[in-house]
Amino acid sequence: MTGMDNRFRELAQTVPIPRPWDLPTYLNAVAAHRGRTITLLPVDTAILAGTGCGTGSGLWIAKHDSDVIAYGADTTEWHAEHIIVHELGHMLLGHGAESSRTEKSPTQTYAAIAGLLPSISPESIAHVLGRSDYESTRERDAETFADLVMLQAMRPQRRESLLHKTFFRDRR
Repeated sequence: MTGMDNRFRELAQTVPIPRPWDLPTYLNAVAAHRGRTITLLPVDTAILAGTGCGTGSGLWIAKHDSDVIAYGADTTEWHAEHIIVHELGHMLLGHGAESSRTEKSPTQTYAAIAGLLPSISPESIAHVLGRSDYESTRERDAETFADLVMLQAMRPQRRESLLHKTFFRDRR
């Protein structure tokens, strides 16, 4: 079993994946686990281009006492949920502050996002846009996490067999 498989199992026990799947329930469970509110912000995908994770379809902004997940508003519900769970994966996997690159993103991008998210400080926006490891192991792990959560959410629930109920139940 790979390290990510083990980590996913641990996280699925710590923050259970709701069955049947319900994103608001999972989002609330992650927020409670982290002790921080999480706000979802659907935005024009063009604003996210060149920022956030990989293709720029999602962005996690860690504020001092809460988190914001911005995602493309013009995508399918399933894809939006996958993007959101990817960003939750970053949170649960402990992908926090990263070293900023020396070359800053264009000021006009900062301004566009600052206009869209006026409650977020320019320093937070600069920190997020200054991240440079979007193609790293962290990105692969967050993507794998999102894939595993969505697969787990879609799996039919297993019913206990008569054999299991009879012979393997807790006999305390």
